[in-house]
Amino acid sequence: MKTSALITISFFCLLFQFPDQLAAQENYEIRKIKFEGNDTIPESMLSDAMVLHSVSFMEKLFMQKEASLYHDQLIETDIERLTRFYHREGFLDAKIDLLDTEINDKKEQINLIFKVEEGQPFRVDSVSFTTTNNPPEINANSVFRTVQKDIVLHKGARFVDDELVNDLNRIQNEFKNIGYAYAQTSYTLTPKVATHLVSIQFVLDAGPKCYFGETTLDGNIHVKEKFIRKQLTYEKGGVYNSSQLDETRKNMYKLQLFSVLSVRPQTTKEKTTPIPIKLYIDEAPRFTSKYGVGYGTEDKFRAFTELNYKGFPSGANRFSLLLKHSALTPYQVNLSYIHPHFFDPKISLTINPFISRNKEPGYDIRDIGFNVKISDQFTDNFSGHINYYLEKVKNYEAEIDPVTMEETDIPYSKSGVLFSVLFDDSEPKFSPLKGLNIMLAYKLNGYAFGGDYNYSRIWTDIRHYQELGSLVLASRLMVGGIHSGDQDKYLPAEDRFYAGGSNSVRGWQRSELGPIRDNGKPLGGSSVIQGSAELRIPLVWKLSVVSFLDFGNVWVDEFHYKLNDLAYSGGGGLRFDTPIGPIRFDVGVPLWNEKRSAEFFISVGQAF
Repeated sequence: MKTSALITISFFCLLFQFPDQLAAQENYEIRKIKFEGNDTIPESMLSDAMVLHSVSFMEKLFMQKEASLYHDQLIETDIERLTRFYHREGFLDAKIDLLDTEINDKKEQINLIFKVEEGQPFRVDSVSFTTTNNPPEINANSVFRTVQKDIVLHKGARFVDDELVNDLNRIQNEFKNIGYAYAQTSYTLTPKVATHLVSIQFVLDAGPKCYFGETTLDGNIHVKEKFIRKQLTYEKGGVYNSSQLDETRKNMYKLQLFSVLSVRPQTTKEKTTPIPIKLYIDEAPRFTSKYGVGYGTEDKFRAFTELNYKGFPSGANRFSLLLKHSALTPYQVNLSYIHPHFFDPKISLTINPFISRNKEPGYDIRDIGFNVKISDQFTDNFSGHINYYLEKVKNYEAEIDPVTMEETDIPYSKSGVLFSVLFDDSEPKFSPLKGLNIMLAYKLNGYAFGGDYNYSRIWTDIRHYQELGSLVLASRLMVGGIHSGDQDKYLPAEDRFYAGGSNSVRGWQRSELGPIRDNGKPLGGSSVIQGSAELRIPLVWKLSVVSFLDFGNVWVDEFHYKLNDLAYSGGGGLRFDTPIGPIRFDVGVPLWNEKRSAEFFISVGQAF
């Protein structure tokens, strides 16, 4: 929209006059900008609406950003911008003044303090719908009743310009999804200034019912046209549906074959039908590589190389080679063949032969085998996986079999299936601020699948993230259990549960919490409970601090949990945000345990 809807209402309101601002020294650097009285709109949003801006010491030091310089004319400009911003947010009586200035003549710096009088916002009194040129075959009232559940500006809601535009688009798209490609929506507003209420009437011009025409393709070089056309979720001659164009675009992006993708209907001013579709693509590089090095207190020096080749031998098939090294994984070689759109656009097939050496505190093994995994992306947030695996394991950390009393360092085989489901609407992915992540997995080893050991393993991991103003409260609960079908109840060491470490109970070193062998090394167990609560607090620039409480333990017996045995640790840490996730430094202190001292961790990525 070219003009603010609330500006229309403001013609019915008094014009505001701003008093002269306090005099301040010209060209002083603005050190801080503060607000008082902004009860509804957060300070960060107000700062973004301004021309003037402050810069923290860290931003100045590391990013070489320069703060704005004080100028009376820019103050007046920002007062006007802030007032208009409040108008768009429904506060037509809002007044903004420069309340005070704090001047440091020695450093030539100045702090600005703005006083905000928000006033009473306009709220929605009623919402109605009407049509012009309504086609006889369409039941507009039925569609309106459906979309009314989704619109934001319902009765009693604060009137916000952006939400009006969003509601217009929601109504318009609802009709475009049932064949009316030329649907247009507008509105009329009836304000009641005395009561700060406004009535909204949405007006729809549906236009003619439309159908899909011919699809033309441009830009493909290596990817065959026949393969691309198989990805289309619409057909020539079908009833026009804009959501099918969105689904086509989304499915094709998931193939990872294209860096640019455009699916555009070729509508005309004459509102003709059928509607041709123009599909333009720019293919992504067929060969890509990633390299990385790092350091952590648990894995020490680490490095990886990942090589990817797309479109071999044709279509969207991909090969991936991953090489890793760290103190915990001296070597790992993973070769993966990925076949997306396996019988269905949402299903993919992965075949993964591998060899690895894993040196954990509780075991030291070499693992050779392969996985065959089928994944189904049920929705954007919900997925399921079935994985068959066959492995040959050599355990270099010999254990004593409880029945035969013989060492178990001879190679053994494992074979079975792993079922898992994942719901994840948390965002952003590297360092979530809000949302829920729930994983449930079940592993069945041996029995009809063969192998040297028979057992089943089930576990769930639940993570929740909630914004509390500028803070984030993150919480996690992980519970698991293993049942052995063998008489001696022996479990491979690598499949037992362990607790303690940078991503677990941070008052203990990695795998240190729980049962211990006679030689002092972690034994692991068949039952586990772990949990954490962490408050994440932003400081300046990319720095933040956290305060956390962790708890958990591991028990040898199957599905055996003693809440009185839970160990606790508290502590805090620093976070520095990077494109691959935060670099973190944590200090965990065991609680109610005088025999232990604090543990220190350096790693990359959030603890959970």
